[in-house]
Amino acid sequence: MGVIDYIILALYMAAMLGIGFIAKGRINNMDDFILGGRRFNKFALVGTILATMVGSGMTMGAAGNVYSYGATGTTLWVYAGFAIGLITLGFMSKAIRETNARSLAEIVSKSFGVHSRLAAAIVVVLYAVCLVAINIAGLRTIIIYVFGDHITLSIPLATAIAALIAITYTAMGGFYAVVWTDVAQLAIMILGVFIIGPIVGIHMIDGGLETITTAYTNAGSSLTNPLVNGFSSASLGFMLSYFLACPGDPTMPQRVLSAKDDHTSKVSFITSGVIAIYFGIAMLIIGGAIYVLMPNIDVADSVLPAFIMKYYPPVIKGITMAGLIAAIMSSFDSFLILSTTHIMYDIGRIVKPDLKDSTIAKALPYLTVAMGIAGIIVALFITSLLSYLAMVFSIVGAALVPVLFASLYFKTKTSKIAATASIIVGAVVPAVLYLTVGYNVLLGDPVFIGLIASTTVIIGGSLILKDKPTQEEIEANMKVS
Repeated sequence: MGVIDYIILALYMAAMLGIGFIAKGRINNMDDFILGGRRFNKFALVGTILATMVGSGMTMGAAGNVYSYGATGTTLWVYAGFAIGLITLGFMSKAIRETNARSLAEIVSKSFGVHSRLAAAIVVVLYAVCLVAINIAGLRTIIIYVFGDHITLSIPLATAIAALIAITYTAMGGFYAVVWTDVAQLAIMILGVFIIGPIVGIHMIDGGLETITTAYTNAGSSLTNPLVNGFSSASLGFMLSYFLACPGDPTMPQRVLSAKDDHTSKVSFITSGVIAIYFGIAMLIIGGAIYVLMPNIDVADSVLPAFIMKYYPPVIKGITMAGLIAAIMSSFDSFLILSTTHIMYDIGRIVKPDLKDSTIAKALPYLTVAMGIAGIIVALFITSLLSYLAMVFSIVGAALVPVLFASLYFKTKTSKIAATASIIVGAVVPAVLYLTVGYNVLLGDPVFIGLIASTTVIIGGSLILKDKPTQEEIEANMKVS
């Protein structure tokens, strides 16, 4: 990279810190830190929805997957599930907003009580730390590629540097800073990765898309047909995982709740789903172009930064590396704020019910830094971005989606004990399967068994177990009689 490219990267980093500093002045209460004051418009919401979900796994990981497998890999399935999930959540948004909650765990607790809130919050915190780690690992890879020829960086040092800026602006400005840095980052991401990437890739290859398609066909694969080698239940499992990750990923209900009104929330999610379809197509073209141009890269997750560093012209290279960093930092900050919110607001309120909003607000910035450090430690053990991302999406989806649906649409027919048990079973079953037998299970992916298990528990448990009536319900029945 040339001097101008480094200047562009430095300006980008400074701008993110600037937004965090400005946002700090807008934080006056708990709603401001957790939901940005519930005042975001369509432009801001689309920016933060897409920027949050499209991180290192769905950029670097997706490009690497296409590079290795073409359309027969998981990238098309991942983006299809993602798009359908966002559109579905758009139609669920009104019911979510009617709860007037501040977090997914609180949505669940309004229907099923304190134990369900604790179980959901613990799952969310563990999930958020994993997602923070995934994105730190992605940032680490970029830093090594960008600066590796000029300075010697150990992996731990590169990881710490990658995390520092996002931790700083998130701790300063809370959710308000997260949303507006997301908007800026999405704009850079779309320009640098999803628009310039396919153009550069096709332009550098004689014959363009036809040459890419032929290369995959000659290798016994395909760039356009995911079923060329037959149907795989594992691919359907990836699609299900990413579909579940939209309503099940706690950052998404949080964005539903942060909209200024119901219409804004619904339109924003549906629009984001449509844009996600284009993102998937763009990643297919980018990964295919790299396969033709750079056929001997050993580490699949590194193909995108390697392509940018080699083939992009000056200035455009700097903008695009900033865009790739933006894709990762925008996910990183969202999951960082998610973990701190659920620890202090949800778990904290359970442990100490009289915990004041002012006390929580003061503690959140410090806890944000602590959770960022935890993510750095976990990041040291990550090897494959997309497969790791699919695993944690599967676990959180199986654990939280059934209970979320029950709390929104079937709360009077659902047992509180069954709801809590469903969260625990939905998290434990797929986690154990992934860690022991991996994908060597019935239906080809633990997400199916996890979802079946949690759904069975919440339905079966509600039929068998009946909640004791509360004192308010007893008094109401006495009045009626």
